[in-house]
Amino acid sequence: MTTATQRPKTVRKTTGGLEFPIGVELVGSRMRSTNLERDVLDELHSPYVGARALDVLDRLGSALGDLRRTRSWSFTGPYGSGKSTLANLIDALLGHDKVRRAEAQEVLAGTSSGLTQRFFAACEELAPVGFLGAVTTARREPLVATLSRALHTAAQRRWPSRTPKSVSTALARCLDPSTAQPQDIIAAVAALCAQQPLLLIVDEFGKTLEHLAGNSQFATAKEDLFLLQELAERSAGPKGLPLFMVTLQHLSFTDYAAQSSELQTREWAKIQGRFESVTFIPHLGDSVQLMRRRLDQSGVAETGQKLISAYAQAAEEAWREHGLNDVVVLAAQDFKDLYPLHPLTAIAAPFLASQIGQHDRSLSGFLNNDEPHTVRRSLDSFSKAKPRRASTVKLPQLYDFFLDSGRTSLLASSNASRWIEIESRITQANGLSTVDQDLLRTIGMLNLIDEDGALRATAAMIYFALHEPTEAAVAKEFSALEEQLQDLVERGFLVHRRFNGEYRLWRGTDVDIDARLREAHGHLDEPTVIQRLGDYLPLAVAAGRHSQITGMLRALFVQVTSAQTKAITGPDELADHADGLLVFHLGTVDDRPVVESTLPVVLGVTEEPGLVLRAAFNLVALEELQLDKTLDAVARREISERTSMAKRELLQLLGAAFFPPTSRATWRLWRSGIAADSEVGEVIEGRSLSGLASIACDRVFPATPHIRNEMLGRHELTSQGAKARRELLTAMLLKSGEQYLGIQLYPAERAMYSGALAYMGLHRENGGARDDTSTSLLPYGFSRPGPAQEHTRPVWEALEDALSQANERTSLEQIVRVLMMPPYGVKAGVVPLLVVTALIVRSQDVALFEDGSYLPRLTPDVVERMVKAPGRFSVKATPVGDGLRHSVVKNLSQALKVEPPRSQALRNPALLAVTRALMERVMVLTPYARRTRRISKDAIAVRSALFAAQDPDELLFQALPRALGLDPITPEQRKSTTGNKGYVERLTAAVDEISGADRALRTQVIETIAKEFRLPTALPELRRALASRLKGFAGVALNLELRGFVAIALNEALPDEDWLDPMIVRLSHAALGDWSDNDVTVFPRKVREMASALDRVSHLYKSNEPADTSQEEVEARLLTLTDKDGAEQRTLIYLPKQAQREAETLAVSVLEQAKKALGPDGARILLAALAQRVTDPATSELERTE
Repeated sequence: MTTATQRPKTVRKTTGGLEFPIGVELVGSRMRSTNLERDVLDELHSPYVGARALDVLDRLGSALGDLRRTRSWSFTGPYGSGKSTLANLIDALLGHDKVRRAEAQEVLAGTSSGLTQRFFAACEELAPVGFLGAVTTARREPLVATLSRALHTAAQRRWPSRTPKSVSTALARCLDPSTAQPQDIIAAVAALCAQQPLLLIVDEFGKTLEHLAGNSQFATAKEDLFLLQELAERSAGPKGLPLFMVTLQHLSFTDYAAQSSELQTREWAKIQGRFESVTFIPHLGDSVQLMRRRLDQSGVAETGQKLISAYAQAAEEAWREHGLNDVVVLAAQDFKDLYPLHPLTAIAAPFLASQIGQHDRSLSGFLNNDEPHTVRRSLDSFSKAKPRRASTVKLPQLYDFFLDSGRTSLLASSNASRWIEIESRITQANGLSTVDQDLLRTIGMLNLIDEDGALRATAAMIYFALHEPTEAAVAKEFSALEEQLQDLVERGFLVHRRFNGEYRLWRGTDVDIDARLREAHGHLDEPTVIQRLGDYLPLAVAAGRHSQITGMLRALFVQVTSAQTKAITGPDELADHADGLLVFHLGTVDDRPVVESTLPVVLGVTEEPGLVLRAAFNLVALEELQLDKTLDAVARREISERTSMAKRELLQLLGAAFFPPTSRATWRLWRSGIAADSEVGEVIEGRSLSGLASIACDRVFPATPHIRNEMLGRHELTSQGAKARRELLTAMLLKSGEQYLGIQLYPAERAMYSGALAYMGLHRENGGARDDTSTSLLPYGFSRPGPAQEHTRPVWEALEDALSQANERTSLEQIVRVLMMPPYGVKAGVVPLLVVTALIVRSQDVALFEDGSYLPRLTPDVVERMVKAPGRFSVKATPVGDGLRHSVVKNLSQALKVEPPRSQALRNPALLAVTRALMERVMVLTPYARRTRRISKDAIAVRSALFAAQDPDELLFQALPRALGLDPITPEQRKSTTGNKGYVERLTAAVDEISGADRALRTQVIETIAKEFRLPTALPELRRALASRLKGFAGVALNLELRGFVAIALNEALPDEDWLDPMIVRLSHAALGDWSDNDVTVFPRKVREMASALDRVSHLYKSNEPADTSQEEVEARLLTLTDKDGAEQRTLIYLPKQAQREAETLAVSVLEQAKKALGPDGARILLAALAQRVTDPATSELERTE
């Protein structure tokens, strides 16, 4: 009956049995974990100082010699990684215990004598008698309690019998952790530091952090956090406390705060920022050296020593032949010191210990524990006084040890699923021989420690793992191993990955992967593969050297092309981050593609394009096969692993084929795209792709300005960089006359100012020099770059030329494109500084527009919109100069009585002052004045031009002259011509007429009312006379229209001008400003109708004595005329008392003349004719006169 294979409980003997020379000992058999509180009082026991420890001690030595460096460290790493052991060594190196100090010095000197000398020289100068050692192990308790215990430990270690009074007093206040406060701890630290420098080491600090995280809602936890931060801050800098702090924990501070609020996490991150983090990552070399130190072969007899030496020499040769020096460099002496471990066991053990997270503790357990499968048990069982060979502990035994002793840890490791699968395959393998079991265990171990690398389970590596290095390779045995492996493959226990020769210990697949791969390969075409190939390459190659020199962060986009690629589109200088293209061309230079771009193109060809293409086809076919949903899990895993290897192989091939220093690759530069008929580009040579990019940028962007600010010199700023630049631009507009633009302290915008604006010479102190081009009379101002900024002058001159040539409105994007194109290549982060400075310097002769509307001021909100959307803005050169335009502006300023403002924020002040004066004349016009045609043709044309104006320059020198029938005034004109002579006079007259239209209408209205009511034309007299005449209608029952008119006429509360407006509304039913020309025409008729309506109700008039004696006395007479049809016409005649005598005298004279002319009844005939004339409302004044 067949049963599942059982793993043996004792060490399995190989063919011939294990034989170890007697005398091999294990050093440090007690192998305990370091406990700082206990071990700082004991000897060091010769700890190993590896690469990690040397790095930390080097940092500590630098801090001892230079107090400006960090003096607070945070050791982070898993269990068994050596944190506590190193902390114990540091305590001994710095402490006042001379015995421990001497032992530590000897240990360090054995590793690095130079570091030892520097370390102790600095220590002697800072602390001649050593440091106080405040060492403690944290618990889940408040930090105050932990630190109190540490400080008391320091005092007891230094002063066992009599503690200095100042120290004892300070420590007494923090003796009881329940009452001690953070300030008590700080005071105690200060008291100890006053005596000697203090070394504070807190082991298991994660427990304190867990306590703080779990109690973060309490005030004490917050105080503890700030206590830790304050201690780190007080120990910073040359004048800080001589306090050196070390915390040891498994995770970072913020990881312990992962379950806290976002605010608390940020607070913890701030505190961690006060500590320099040291991560203890497993180091293979250190682990190997640890095992060397734990194995001692000195007690082996001479014959055994010869066997071990022969083993070591054979191991070194085999190690080198298998290429394993790439994993870790080991020599014969190393292998001798590692005996009885097989070379692969010595490497596999640290890898496996790292996977289960126990590191050095697991290694020590494998060597020293008294349990099955350990090295100690093997030595005890198989050591012989006269061995025939020096056997070794091989991988199957290592496998059994980790699976038995570390099963719990294995199940929690990151590789747990692989362990479980391998163990399941071996356990369920029925009927396997011991040899086959060892073979499977060996392959399983190799699978666990490496994938696709030098230690992968190839037939050669498996043979090496199963045999002693001293056993010569026998072809027959190797063939037998291959047959055994093939048998296990056919039986389904192993999978053979033919493409790399590796054997895997898990279930196989029925899918013929190679056939499916050939099928996928046949469906691919070259353009598709080339397109996919670009996905595996970096997005861009940085021009590192060029970027460092200029401060402009430049990179070239990466593309791949082939002979079938006809054309590609390069990056755009405004929209894209890149400054050109770097092309891997899998063809020849003659079939290169056309590249549409204004930016440089660096194109490389290779002698081996076919090799790269085949690798690319293979990779793309594998990726296509990965998408097949019908594949089983094993096939998918196999294809995934093949894909990973194919990708690495492709990148290696591509890198080697196009490596710039080799003769296989040729790189050429085209400075502005590649046209179809372009010449072969210039050959460039470099040591790397980054070097080629720098050479290309040096040649294509020779005139780029230099800056010294990494935040600005890029295409897209970070959020912090964008905020700092916004603050800087605001300061440029509001505080241009102050040093550093008024920026206090050293925020990010101050660094931008110094590294860009000031470095380019755009803002500086006004020295009054001849070449000083500053625009300000203040101590500081903006100016053009000076001789000291030669690197900025080319781009500045190009910017000024672009602005000067903008005779028509030009999009700001076009100006920006000039700056960002070769040969300048200004990055988008710097462009706003140049543009805003130019707009300030050229405020007199460059106009700015947004969405077509003129912007008279450059304000922070305008600049913010301009940075976000430059396409919405445009500029135009508006030179006034000293020619005819200057004369026109000057004469108009005098004629319009305007003076240019002196505000620096105002753009084009002289031109704008005149334009604003003209615009103000029409902007305040009433609707009547805006529409009326009762003005001259010149005035109508000028008014239309002013209402249509958007551009002050175009308005003043083109639109208005054309409106007056004159020629435009060009910037070149020096004197007036016959075509534009008299422009200022005619324009002034037209504007005066336009602005006076309302005033002329008002005068006309007053005259009309006076005329129809037969009143004086002066408004005050007209108002008094009208009120005097209509006072008899006060209180009379009239219709609504008449009553309203009489009420306004008798109103005495309003001033004269205010009284007229409601009177006009009452007469015309429209405000004067809203009139049309038709209202002007019909107004006399409406006034006449109102006067007639009053006559018709004249019989209701009541004559009263005036209450006010200052008013003129008027006597009202009602004249009624009845015609032949019986119709009556009434007319109210107002007879002033002063005029009665003259009227009577005139009546006598006229009546006498009537009698003479008309006969005896002449007086009555004249009376009838006069009455008819006076009472007829349709009779005009002209008819009456006639």
